[in-house]
Amino acid sequence: MNADGSLADAPLMFVFIDISSLPHHRRFLEQTLRLRVIENQFHPPHEHHGLVKYDAGGTILSINLFAERKFRSEASDAVTLVCRTSETELPETLTDVDGHHYELHRKPPVDPALVTEIVAVRLAVTDLAESVRFYRDVLGLHPAGPEPEGYRFRTGSLDLVLCESTVDPELVRYNACLLVFYTADCEAAEQALIRRGLRFRSTTGVSDIGATTRFNDPSGHVFCLYQPSAESLQWGSAEKVLDLMTGGARIHH
Repeated sequence: MNADGSLADAPLMFVFIDISSLPHHRRFLEQTLRLRVIENQFHPPHEHHGLVKYDAGGTILSINLFAERKFRSEASDAVTLVCRTSETELPETLTDVDGHHYELHRKPPVDPALVTEIVAVRLAVTDLAESVRFYRDVLGLHPAGPEPEGYRFRTGSLDLVLCESTVDPELVRYNACLLVFYTADCEAAEQALIRRGLRFRSTTGVSDIGATTRFNDPSGHVFCLYQPSAESLQWGSAEKVLDLMTGGARIHH
C-alpha cells in the first residue's frame, strides 16, 4: 500500500470471467487464443471459482463456472480485454458465446514466452468525467492521459482504459468480470481507501485463498482487493502470482 493509501502501482493480479461451459472456454482460450495454463486445480469450497488460470502477461486470466441462465440475455460485458498476439489468423475483435469481448493487436507479446497476453482492460463507463475522478482521486491510479476514445490509467502491471459507453444500458453487463488488485495487507488497504472516500460492498473476508474485499466503480464494474494466503502460494499459479507481487510482470508499451 502506498503512503497516501492509494492503489497507485498496485498490480492488477487477476481478471476473472464468468463462463457457462468449461470445455468450450478451455478450447477458446487454449486453442484459439493459445493462452498458457498455469493452474488447473480444485480448491473447495471454491470449486466453481478460478477453475483454470492462464498466464496473460501483465495479469492472470481465470475462469469461473456459472449456470447457463446467467448468460441467456442479449447483454454482453462492459469490459474489453485488449491483447497482443502472435496469432496472425485471428480477427481484430472477438466476442465469445458468453459475451466477453477481446480486442486483438497483431504484435508479438511483450513476454516472448507467450503467444497472447492482455496489455490493457477497456471499461465502458456511464459517465467519463465522474469515472476519471474516481480512478484518479479515490483509487489514486496514475493517469496516462486522454485518448481518442477515453482516458487511460496505469496500474502496477497493465493499463485500464475508460471510454464512454454508447450501448443501450439494457444490453450492458457489469457482473461477469471481476478485476483483482493485489495488496500486501487487505484490511489496512480497505481502511485507507475508505478514508479516501471509497465505499466497499462488505468488510474484508478471510478464507483459504487469502483475504479479499470488493467494491464497485461508479458504473458498476466490480473490483476486488486480494492478499494471497500462504496456502495459495503453494498452488500451481504461485510463480506467476509472486512475479506480479514483485513487479516482474509489468507491461511496457
